[in-house]
Amino acid sequence: MIDDKAIIQYLRRSYFAADGLWFTKLEEEHSYDDALRIDELVWEVLPKIQARKAKELLNIEGGSLPDLLRALELKFVAESYQYQTIELTPSLLRIAINECPWLNILQKAGKIRCALDICENVCTRDFAGWAVQFSPAISFTLGRTLAAGESICELVFNCSQVVKTLPHVDAERDAAG
Repeated sequence: MIDDKAIIQYLRRSYFAADGLWFTKLEEEHSYDDALRIDELVWEVLPKIQARKAKELLNIEGGSLPDLLRALELKFVAESYQYQTIELTPSLLRIAINECPWLNILQKAGKIRCALDICENVCTRDFAGWAVQFSPAISFTLGRTLAAGESICELVFNCSQVVKTLPHVDAERDAAG
């Protein structure tokens, strides 16, 4: 029997490899600019799918910043980010990424030259996509970045209106009575 940890490592590695391979092959066949442009298009759609699935898996029905944080924690753990919440209020969520698995992969592959482009063009779309799935009132701004030589990547989510957090529903508990 194969344990869950081995399955997670296998799927995580496949996920990162597929992303890197298609980018590299497109760059070889066309150009770096074309690969980056297509990567941007992919990362405008993928976070919407991921955020919706995270909400479903975690039984999140609300659209507040605490709800968004809870869902993002699934992403961060699944992708092996090292992170911490700096600030969480009803109108502001600030997260520090101390170690980024995507940056680590770019460094190992000798592709650090494109890290800042990826960070500014792809990461911004990724986290903005997550935000919009929770509420149109939530906006995203990328602050400091590891790719630019800073000590952290700073993710800043602002909510222009207070969105009520719905209570977490535990289906197993409710079914048990």
